[in-house]
Amino acid sequence: MHYWNPPAPKAIRRLAIIGIPCQVYALRALEAELGLELTVIGTPCSDNTTTEAFHTFLNLLDAHPDTITYLEFRADFRVELRYADGRTRLIPFLKLPISKLPPDFFPLTCRTCVDYTNTLADITVGYLGGTGAQWLLVRNARGAEILKLLDGEIRLTTPADKGKRKGPVTGFLKNTERAAGGLPLRAMPNRLRPLVGWLMPRIGPKGLEFARARVEMKAVETILHLRRAHPRRLKNMVPPTSGA
Repeated sequence: MHYWNPPAPKAIRRLAIIGIPCQVYALRALEAELGLELTVIGTPCSDNTTTEAFHTFLNLLDAHPDTITYLEFRADFRVELRYADGRTRLIPFLKLPISKLPPDFFPLTCRTCVDYTNTLADITVGYLGGTGAQWLLVRNARGAEILKLLDGEIRLTTPADKGKRKGPVTGFLKNTERAAGGLPLRAMPNRLRPLVGWLMPRIGPKGLEFARARVEMKAVETILHLRRAHPRRLKNMVPPTSGA
């Protein structure tokens, strides 16, 4: 009797991945150890939660959550929903049912993220600095090579940069402090939410200023949650400022 032993597959040495910041950090740490040559397309932090909690959120958004096929938090202060029948729906951030979500909807690791823009990726793609189109950030030569592969298939423009972020960031700071460890609370009366929800996409920060606002909000969230939950970790988990 003869047995055939197939040859072992060649070890993988080159790998392209798409990932969020915490995934990319782990991969970069293993890159040299495993002898990998990584090409990383990153997205901004996505504030993960559990599958069960996410479906709870969908149930709060729509009476028929099983028909939702797409959900995106957009840079115009609205959430876009797409449905199996082709319909779309936009929900202003201020009208989201945040107060009905449990305090631990987002884990502490997501609420203390200090790399919202995915700095270890070769190229970052996402909504963060966009105003309808996607935001694209090329970080190094490998990222430039990836972009070059799309010559003739992509149209690039200079990002917009409008509005002021001070008001939204200050409001987020106060709401997060008031939440005392839970999700940011909004003290605005319900009767004013439709008006402010209508105004925010028109007078709020746009493009790069929106991206700056979101990064500063994540910094606020990180520091406040660490002060409350793990104050001793502040010195190790919060990077020093550049002084700029």
